[in-house]
Amino acid sequence: MGYLILKSPHEQNPACTIGRLSDREDSVAVLVEDGVYHAIEEDAGKALGGVVNEVLVSGEDLSARGFSESDLKLGKAVSYGDIVECIMERTERTITV
Repeated sequence: MGYLILKSPHEQNPACTIGRLSDREDSVAVLVEDGVYHAIEEDAGKALGGVVNEVLVSGEDLSARGFSESDLKLGKAVSYGDIVECIMERTERTITV
């Protein structure tokens, strides 16, 4: 199951929802827009990392907010093409949380 996260950890904590909906081994979090802050802020990263197997962070959105891959506490920076591939090919369903 894929989870598209758009909002910052100050607006939303998706870890509870994701933890209730799927097993950790089967879930991928895709962080775009302000959702990239989940991978930069340590507490938010720990919460999200505890409920998903993989975290993909939009490199373009990370850069637009003045951060780089070295700022990540969780996940890996990827292109929009990699995100589309994940959503279309690797996950059976994608939910926006």
